[in-house]
Amino acid sequence: MYEAASQIRLGIEPYLEIRSAKSPAVAPDGELLAYLSDESGTHQIWLRPLAGGAPWRLTDMPEPVGAIAFNPKSRDLLFTMDCGGDERHQLWLVPGASGVPQPLTDDPTVVHVWGCWAPDGQRIAFASNARDREHMDIYVMDMATRAARRVFEGNGYREAVAFFPDGRSLLVADATHAMNDQDLFRLDLESGAREALLPHEGRARYAANRMKKDGSGFFTITDQGREFLSVAFRSAADGALSWIVEREGQDIEAVALAPDQKRLAYVANDRGWNRIFVREIADGAEFEVQGFPAGSVGSVAWLPDGSGLVFPVDGSTSSPDIWRFDIASKQVKRLTDASKAGLDQATFVEPTVASTKSFDGLEVPFFVYRPRGKAPEGGYPAVVVVHGGPEAQWTPIFRADLQFFLSQGIMVIAPNVRGSTGYGRSYHHLDDKHLRMDSVADLKAVRLWLREQSDVNDDRVAVYGRSYGGFMVLAALTEQPELWKVGIEFYGIANFLTLLETTGPWRRYLRAVEYGDPVADRENLIRFSPIHKLDQIRVPLFVAQGFDDPRVPPGESEMVYSVLRGLGRPVEYVRIPHEGHGFARIENRRTVFGGVARFLREHL
Repeated sequence: MYEAASQIRLGIEPYLEIRSAKSPAVAPDGELLAYLSDESGTHQIWLRPLAGGAPWRLTDMPEPVGAIAFNPKSRDLLFTMDCGGDERHQLWLVPGASGVPQPLTDDPTVVHVWGCWAPDGQRIAFASNARDREHMDIYVMDMATRAARRVFEGNGYREAVAFFPDGRSLLVADATHAMNDQDLFRLDLESGAREALLPHEGRARYAANRMKKDGSGFFTITDQGREFLSVAFRSAADGALSWIVEREGQDIEAVALAPDQKRLAYVANDRGWNRIFVREIADGAEFEVQGFPAGSVGSVAWLPDGSGLVFPVDGSTSSPDIWRFDIASKQVKRLTDASKAGLDQATFVEPTVASTKSFDGLEVPFFVYRPRGKAPEGGYPAVVVVHGGPEAQWTPIFRADLQFFLSQGIMVIAPNVRGSTGYGRSYHHLDDKHLRMDSVADLKAVRLWLREQSDVNDDRVAVYGRSYGGFMVLAALTEQPELWKVGIEFYGIANFLTLLETTGPWRRYLRAVEYGDPVADRENLIRFSPIHKLDQIRVPLFVAQGFDDPRVPPGESEMVYSVLRGLGRPVEYVRIPHEGHGFARIENRRTVFGGVARFLREHL
């Protein structure tokens, strides 16, 4: 048995060796590209000349690096880093993108949320819960003295978004109501006066706010007053909002303003895949950037001279890498190669999209990954993978575990049940609070769709999810125990009441907006919590948990394991110390996903 388990782990490890390059940033001189790569085992900052040449690793920190951002006037490079995935990020600086990193903040009990550089590069702005662990205030730091001044304090969650061009005021996004219901205001850094910029009725989101250099206004991605995220311009003269880019039935997920301020590059969500367009602001003429792999594009940025774009691409059948687009030639070029060879990526599987009707007639979309080759007699076994969030969307990114499953002849289904983003505001809110179990019913509808497929073995279907997806696994196994052969969940929610009591205090009330208030909605939260129904689970369950997780603390997984073990049910539990809401270190990914591969071989 031990030898067989070792062989299975060795089988998945080549897939785990495909690393990632992400979060590109270009130095203001246009000569140097910085990005994050986990080639060393954790995400660190790497550099390479933009014109070409071998990359080199800039940082060798004891923890994975988070966000990175160049000073707009120099090669000073700021980055964030937490400890063990606890999300209490500190701010660091590498002067001139060389030498020894210097800490800008040094309190490991405090959350620091990166914000922005001032236009002159002399200050930074960020959010922090240093005053009160439940609330985020806004700070501005002078980079010469490293002195930080609290410029705004208040209840709730907020982030520093951008300095206005004159450097005397700051754009702040306030999410006191919910992460998907924000208010924008202008904060005068001398007087502390606030000016509401886009008052609105109902919920609205704002992202990727890009300032005009002349102070005439800013571009923003928003769904204010509409179903889908679009690009709008907010005029400083009269406060009016004019719509610049709208795509029917599609969210705009990223936008960049060209250095000459005459063009926009934007990223559109087309059924989960991303497409990049370049648009002339004056007349609306646009063209699509083509030639890169299908997948997810997390950001887009202009080169400082306006000659092209840099962006990351993460696709089902390609390693996550950084790409460059040249405006003049309309050609794209891969700048990094995270594949580490070893596997023929031509054998990887790209999904197709299907849908099925749920209990109330709602059409629920999902991705279908079919293994290459003919189905075995009796049909493929299948794994239904549920995304986390729940305010998120399954998109066709590279997943080492899924491509390994497919290589072993296991079909994969990835639904976007109600509550997912990417399908409009109305769909997004169909699982809020008392509607929580409707999304579990959607999962059942997808499972019943599988039952009708002639190439699927109905007796061998697993359900698999992480975080909120882990809740969905537990809910499926307790609400629909007869439909599943096996379950796999990482850091899943077992009890909404204990989650709201133990999750990071700076995010507690934001989760209550989504799940329900622990006092007013107590009965619903108890009813939705799988912990009270674990005796319904009859099939083997695999659980994995990072022990520094601030979002879904380890108590949730501990309860599941303790209850199922007490009931004598088959449960396997992998505890990973010094990891948070995910497994950031390659050795831990080998342990967890090697265990998953062996577990499925034994039970599916």
